[in-house]
Amino acid sequence: MAATAWARFVRHRWLPKLTVVVLLAALVTGLVLVRFQRRDDHNADVLATACAGVLPERALPDDETWRLRTDLDLTGRSSHGPRTLMTCSVEWGEEGSLDVTAVPVLDAPLRGVRLSDLLSTSPYEKEPKWATAYERATTQVTAACPTGLPGYPRPVTRFRVHASLNTEDDREARLEPQLGEAVAAVANAVREKSRCGGTAVDPSDVRPLPRPVNDYRDSDEDLPTCRWFRPGLLGDDDWARTDQGNQGASHDWARACSLSLQRADTPTRQDQLAAVSSASWWGAVLPEVRGEYGAELAALADSPATTADQRSYPLAVWAESVCAKGRTLSRVTVATATRTLSAARIDGLLDAYLDSADCRDTRILGKVWK
Repeated sequence: MAATAWARFVRHRWLPKLTVVVLLAALVTGLVLVRFQRRDDHNADVLATACAGVLPERALPDDETWRLRTDLDLTGRSSHGPRTLMTCSVEWGEEGSLDVTAVPVLDAPLRGVRLSDLLSTSPYEKEPKWATAYERATTQVTAACPTGLPGYPRPVTRFRVHASLNTEDDREARLEPQLGEAVAAVANAVREKSRCGGTAVDPSDVRPLPRPVNDYRDSDEDLPTCRWFRPGLLGDDDWARTDQGNQGASHDWARACSLSLQRADTPTRQDQLAAVSSASWWGAVLPEVRGEYGAELAALADSPATTADQRSYPLAVWAESVCAKGRTLSRVTVATATRTLSAARIDGLLDAYLDSADCRDTRILGKVWK
């Protein structure tokens, strides 16, 4: 009976061929399914490892095999503490990759702390590449850590997470909208690990870096750090800024202002000109300020020497106060054509400057003629 059925099957015109095709199709399908399952299992392992397992799956292409780079520098240190809080790089295809990195936001070191240094066009030491990589990233976010990141000699209350997407095809339009979720996930993982407190990072907080990056200098049209000054502080309201020599700047540890002034309807040009400057320092730079201005601070108790035929009489006053940034050292200077005018106006200038910053518990350290 079986032999007869087999004989009929073999003699059939198309049934044996169809059977072979079906078997081959089933075999190929099985192999493909096994391959897909292995790829999915491999990708799941990569996803669980990369950036502590917090990356969202949809931030990566689901039709590729992912590769996790393992040669990243995760433990390198700088003189300021750990330079990398979290980093991972997932690659696919020939050129595709997603790089996500979290780094502390450290205060860039100033080249110097004198008034001229604070107002310079290049006041900072050159930062390492890891600290400026966010400027070249696809998107980024700066997150707050109110309790401070552990492991640093100075308080570090901010960190930055940036992501770079590289893809060789049209996947960019599909994957880039998911970068915000990936960056926010990494930022919140760092917040939780560091016990930062404060508000969680939302994907809507993540956005490309606005330009320009360096915004420490006041614009020419508006000098926020000089708003404390008004012409009446020099005795008359007819004082006004000149066209040149007016600058202002704000930094993490200091702020500064320098004004060049002129007055109309005076007998000589020497009487028409005056200069006013202000500067404040706080935090970690205070010892350096005391060192840089050591000679001037040491001369505060000295009596001013009488100098004849000077074109200008610059007078500086120093004070210590408690301001918004904590213990603050402030210096205000005025230079006019007469010693009497400089001496008469310096106290009012200092009071106006400190009042504008809501300073209290002020202690006048002294005055010195320059």
